[in-house]
Amino acid sequence: MPMGAAGVTAERQGQVLVLRLASGPSNELDAEVRAALINALSTLDCDRVVLAGSGATFSSAISLEPDRAVPSLADLCAAVETAPVPVIAALQGLVMGPGAELAVAAHARVAAPGTRIAFPEVALGLCPEGGTSLRLPRLIGASAALDLLLSGRAVNAMAAQDMGLVDSLAADPVAAAAMTPIRPVLPPRAAGETLTACAEARRLRSSAQAAAERIIACVEAAALLPPEAHRAFEEVAREDLELSPETRALRSAVLAERRVARLPPAVARLRPVAADAIALHGSAPMLAGLARRALASGMAVHWHHPSDAARQASLAALDHAEAAEVRAGRLTPGDRDAQRARLTEGSAEASAAPVQIHAGPSTPRSLRSDTGQAHLVLGGAEGELGLALAPSLRTCELAVLAEEAPREIGLAVATLRRMGLSSILVGQRPILGQRLMAAGETALAQLARLGVSQRLLAEALGDFGARVPMELPEANAPMRAMPPREIVNRWLAAIANEGFRLLDRGVARRPSDVDCLLVAGYSFPRWQGGPMHQAEERGLMVLRHDLRLWSQEHPVWAPAPLIDRLIQDGLRISDLDG
Repeated sequence: MPMGAAGVTAERQGQVLVLRLASGPSNELDAEVRAALINALSTLDCDRVVLAGSGATFSSAISLEPDRAVPSLADLCAAVETAPVPVIAALQGLVMGPGAELAVAAHARVAAPGTRIAFPEVALGLCPEGGTSLRLPRLIGASAALDLLLSGRAVNAMAAQDMGLVDSLAADPVAAAAMTPIRPVLPPRAAGETLTACAEARRLRSSAQAAAERIIACVEAAALLPPEAHRAFEEVAREDLELSPETRALRSAVLAERRVARLPPAVARLRPVAADAIALHGSAPMLAGLARRALASGMAVHWHHPSDAARQASLAALDHAEAAEVRAGRLTPGDRDAQRARLTEGSAEASAAPVQIHAGPSTPRSLRSDTGQAHLVLGGAEGELGLALAPSLRTCELAVLAEEAPREIGLAVATLRRMGLSSILVGQRPILGQRLMAAGETALAQLARLGVSQRLLAEALGDFGARVPMELPEANAPMRAMPPREIVNRWLAAIANEGFRLLDRGVARRPSDVDCLLVAGYSFPRWQGGPMHQAEERGLMVLRHDLRLWSQEHPVWAPAPLIDRLIQDGLRISDLDG
């Protein structure tokens, strides 16, 4: 069957037809692949079909743009479910999104031990589109299905087997799928059980995201509607969500993360490898956090302290962090002891580590090192690899000058990534997050001085998904009513305006870097995308008009010159992302 060009290959093994997804490393289920699979399933001359992936994964691609091409994913899943012979999914590697929905539509699933299955659409503000909100509850129960669909979390093969999502485990899932027994068609679960699970999910749901409510509604509808009516219900829910501001914001957040993960060409060409050891010099709260993350990732840590008092303070901070992990059950006492065994002190060992992190100015004060080491400096001065950790301890700023010293930059980024820190590259010094947050705080403080009550400010930001980050000053004017939307717009505009200034200075490399840093590092609500995304949604002309109006009250709203230049050149904010 000549289907290789469509991303599907076919192979007969006796009375078994093996259909392999073969469209690159992620095996995307695009319209051409969907059509090829449906065509193969409509002209069968075999006893059973095995669906498998090529390479290391089954199918893990998730489109960030609406896919209205035909046949749809729902068409494919229906064709699998109603095939005249059993269809078994042979799973390995990542099985995500459409790939997971296709697997659920099969009559049985066999998984390799390293398989991970996830339905992450909720993270993009979406609900399933292939009928999974009907099939998954029938397969594993409504409560377990809602847990997977609302969290987007991945489950490993063993956990999937325990919950009934996978029928069996096998080192060679294709061979096992060719022989695995087929369970009887599962009847619908009792409607009362599903409705109870949906009510409980609504009660426990902490997120205000629309996607979560739509997912619950789709699972609920599966217990009340005939299958064809449920398919239409799920399809409408998906289309509504695809057009929602929340989904646009979440899509923007994902794209921002992807851009941040791309290294500059001169660095990427070197294919940097993470170090196995880091050295810490000095005493600072950030160093204790770095030590904790490095030890947890299996690295050796050498720590040189300037004094015994500094040493005691650093180790006390590390003890406190580890004790909290043990109490939370995320770290066993034995693992803690094993990690501590990789911590050494003194200057001799520290001098040999590939990555050196200094609490103060490094020596030499340069990106480059004759020893081939990468010297990172907390804060840093111009010409150094300056480092600043965001409060979340999930991301950091790394100051670089263009693509100077690519080997050192690559070593630093790869090592920080191993420690669980995504690096946002900035120019000059790592002050991006500090300056952005200061602009937002200045705007809120000015509103408080103008008489807007702390209650109004807290409620407005709370409804947006954020919080007032500092103590507010006393009002020096009569109390003033202000609509919540204006409060939020003034706060967002101040942050975005500072973002434009930092872009102009070369501190921020892209508008999406601003958003990524605040979402990942400073608790900006992910489903709102970020301040630059919000500015893009409102439009530059509207933003400039508002800034000019509000700048009469405080210079934090004085429009950045870059805004005027973008408007004059007919450019959008996203055009600066490249």
